[in-house]
Amino acid sequence: MERQCNIDRVEARYRLARMREARSRDARTRRGELAGQIGDAQALAAEARATAGRVARAAAAITAATAARDGLLVRGASAGAIALAERHLGRLRRTLAAERDALVRAEARHAGQLDAVDAARARLATARAEREVIERHFAAWRAGRKKRAERRADGPTG
Repeated sequence: MERQCNIDRVEARYRLARMREARSRDARTRRGELAGQIGDAQALAAEARATAGRVARAAAAITAATAARDGLLVRGASAGAIALAERHLGRLRRTLAAERDALVRAEARHAGQLDAVDAARARLATARAEREVIERHFAAWRAGRKKRAERRADGPTG
């Protein structure tokens, strides 16, 4: 009977150890996942900033082209030169529209990635909490085992 009791205790200890190891691995995995999500979010933020820079440059180019066209009109340039300037302005406006669309898409991707980061943070917090529960259970189990051992060592009183 004593041998069976020892076997049960050893099996319980190993079961708890495996569970603790699994929770620790899960927490490490979730931490790595969060780091990857944060890296992706940073890359998408950089892409959005670069796109915003292109939008600003396109808007500045339109301003400069408009001023140049107005200069042509003031000087009384030929109709061909003015038409050429208008076509150039049209291309710049289409480029600006495309860049603004790209900016909206980049910001949406970044916002979506931030949601993924938040979800990864929540999964990491859950994994840490589960690991903490196992650790507390393991500590209580060890304390109970120690108390039982102390009672057995004290022997029957009476």
